[in-house]
Amino acid sequence: MKNKTVFKIAFISICLFIVIAAYFWYLYFDNYEGKVLSKSIRLELVNSGNIEYVNASPDDPSNIIPTYYFRVKNNLDSSINYEITLDDISPSEVKDGCSEGTLFARDELRYILKRENMVIKTGHLSDLKNNVLDSATLSGHGIYDYSIKVSLDDKVGDNLARHYHFQVNLKEK
Repeated sequence: MKNKTVFKIAFISICLFIVIAAYFWYLYFDNYEGKVLSKSIRLELVNSGNIEYVNASPDDPSNIIPTYYFRVKNNLDSSINYEITLDDISPSEVKDGCSEGTLFARDELRYILKRENMVIKTGHLSDLKNNVLDSATLSGHGIYDYSIKVSLDDKVGDNLARHYHFQVNLKEK
């Protein structure tokens, strides 16, 4: 009789351990669709962007210039401060024949940044201070949807076989 009680307690303890371990595994490795910066804030649906042979302004209503969409999501009950940066991807990280000599300069590129479908910032990439596109506060469990369109400045002449690659990053402040 005493052996059955010990066996039941051991069985329940092992089952409880497995459930708790699975829960912590889920918390640690849960990284669906995006970059987990911490358990408090997440950047979702991020794709790196590139500009190749594009000769249109960002105001152009045509679909020549791709728009990149991403989302910032707060997983906490309380508000959180963050900033979004647009960082260059070096030619050595891109396998499309791009080199330092074929890159567009940041002052040759314009951008339009939208949050919740409203234009919040526009200008040349070279005007960004510390590459910061946006700094904001997001309420508990809040979500902001963003889009960015990067294109050539109207004054850029020769753009044949030139490139620009970028990635959007999120940092908790």
